[in-house]
Amino acid sequence: MLSMYRWQQVKALRAEGVGVKKIAGILKISKNTVKKYLKSPDPPQFKARKYAKELDRHQQEIAAMLTKKYIGTRIYEELTKQGYQGSLSSVHRYLRGIKEEEKRTQLATTRVETPPGRQMQYDWKEWVLPVGGQLIKIYLHEVVLAYSRKKYYSFSLTIAARDVIRAVAEAIHFFGGVAPELVIDNPKQMVITHTQDGIVYYNEEFLKFCGLYGIQPSACCNYRARTKGKAERPFYYLQEHLLRGLEVESLFEFEEKLAAFRDEYNRRPHSELKEPPEERFGREKDYLRPVVFIEPTVLYSREPKKVSSDGYISCAGNLYPVPMRFCLKTVWVESVYGRKFRIYDEKGALVGEQEVSFQKQKGRPSHPEHEEINRQYQEKKSRVRSALVEKFGASFGEAGRLYLAGLKDQVGANLYWHLKEILQYQELYGKKEVGAAIQECLSLGAYHKNSVKRLLEGKKPNIPVEFSPAKINFPRVNIKRELSFYSQEVLFGE
Repeated sequence: MLSMYRWQQVKALRAEGVGVKKIAGILKISKNTVKKYLKSPDPPQFKARKYAKELDRHQQEIAAMLTKKYIGTRIYEELTKQGYQGSLSSVHRYLRGIKEEEKRTQLATTRVETPPGRQMQYDWKEWVLPVGGQLIKIYLHEVVLAYSRKKYYSFSLTIAARDVIRAVAEAIHFFGGVAPELVIDNPKQMVITHTQDGIVYYNEEFLKFCGLYGIQPSACCNYRARTKGKAERPFYYLQEHLLRGLEVESLFEFEEKLAAFRDEYNRRPHSELKEPPEERFGREKDYLRPVVFIEPTVLYSREPKKVSSDGYISCAGNLYPVPMRFCLKTVWVESVYGRKFRIYDEKGALVGEQEVSFQKQKGRPSHPEHEEINRQYQEKKSRVRSALVEKFGASFGEAGRLYLAGLKDQVGANLYWHLKEILQYQELYGKKEVGAAIQECLSLGAYHKNSVKRLLEGKKPNIPVEFSPAKINFPRVNIKRELSFYSQEVLFGE
């Protein structure tokens, strides 16, 4: 076989007008070979020599032993018994070739474009985000429509099944419609078991959610993400263009940035589709099924919590205030992505929402209603005290006002208790007698309710006459009746 170089030289020399004999002498090849390649316009075709492998004769036996998961040395021993005369290393090379061919077959995939409104895909990713100088582990959720590639992002602090369900439910409402197929990976929040033969055992809570929305879940093959859907690296763009290097002061700030990034992504041209997802969504939205209303209590579990006497509930080791009208009652708490929770009364009405605290509380947090309640109490106490002072002055005139000033100097903070007690003496001795006692106490400089009481003890109290029904004489009345009075006539045969 002539080399490609010599063939090229034959053509080049001939093009310069060199004869066949001289070309053969220069290249040290036969004249017939020169003539052959001068006649043919095509370059020489080189074919690799094929060698027959002795192990090819044992192909079926090797396949059967691989099914039984025999190792290379065991396969070599079995083949030797069948007459194989090659080496162990040859067997190992042969087995490596089989595994490489299987791997190439598995990696071979076909590209299928999904029709509009047919399919959506869910993925989640863990990330450590600096929030207010503190590193917080978050879980990012992504739901993407397969046709338009329109995306919805959300995030949570926990990664339970309820968080996945909430992320997909929010995405459905964001898209304004439901795609009947949901492609997922195999996390335990959704898939309990996925066998090699494709049998999937889904999480019951996740299945309930899919049934409520009429969605068919589709778990990808284990350890083969390329079978999952259109987005093989769903978080790469988000990670490199937003998350990496990002620091925020609060989770609320991150939530705003994530929403802005989502909207920007949906408006920019897609790298493969060459048009924005938002434009393609315009052609897809009418193919989505309408969103059905589902009672939130059916989708999201709620936990009962007893409210303390001062208006707090305990969650994850911290205290959170609830309206004071629920003191010593039971409320229902619903976790929202593990970063906040909603509080409902026993009838299911929303009564409040609280952000989860990252740090352990050192004491009771302030209650928004306590200050108002304390203010109202102080106002009420002031009104009662003012009423006592006004009543005391009105009852005993100038003497009462003078005695009031002396009481204030002598008993201080107990002034109002003394005033109340002295005013109550009027019920027993009358206003005139109490006023006289106060006049005498003024002359003696005795400013105490007991001083007034001792002066009144010698007086005759005005004891009201008690009413006793037992002392009233009622006329005797005969109320006896014959038993026949209570009998009833029963008629038969009617």
